[in-house]
Amino acid sequence: MKTISGQCSCGEIAYHHPAPAVQIVACHCSLCRRMTGAALSSYVVVKSAELVFTRGQQLLKTYAVTSHTQRHFCTACGTSIYNTNQEKYTGLSMLYLGTVNLHESLSPRMDIYCENKLSWLSITDSSRHFENTPTRP
Repeated sequence: MKTISGQCSCGEIAYHHPAPAVQIVACHCSLCRRMTGAALSSYVVVKSAELVFTRGQQLLKTYAVTSHTQRHFCTACGTSIYNTNQEKYTGLSMLYLGTVNLHESLSPRMDIYCENKLSWLSITDSSRHFENTPTRP
């Protein structure tokens, strides 16, 4: 995908990113499970400086998940749009895969926090696996 666009469930918030994803990640940490109510979270990682909201930015609300991680969501429908963590992932935004248009054509290339993966989940051999999270160079 050369460019990335997406929206929340109600369509009130829309975004565009003019460049390809930095990475597509599946996170198996217990914090993501609790935050989403799902077995894991899938993210499309993009450069924050290039992420443009084309509609509804005033409807974005931020929740401090931890002292370093923020979840940004639509106040109209509750859809989680993206996460940021300026300590570990400076300059990056993690868009929730389900909000990305044509997300069906994307698949994670990296699985992180595999030490917390639920035993009944399978991970494809095509992705890289990390017990925790890789560090940035």
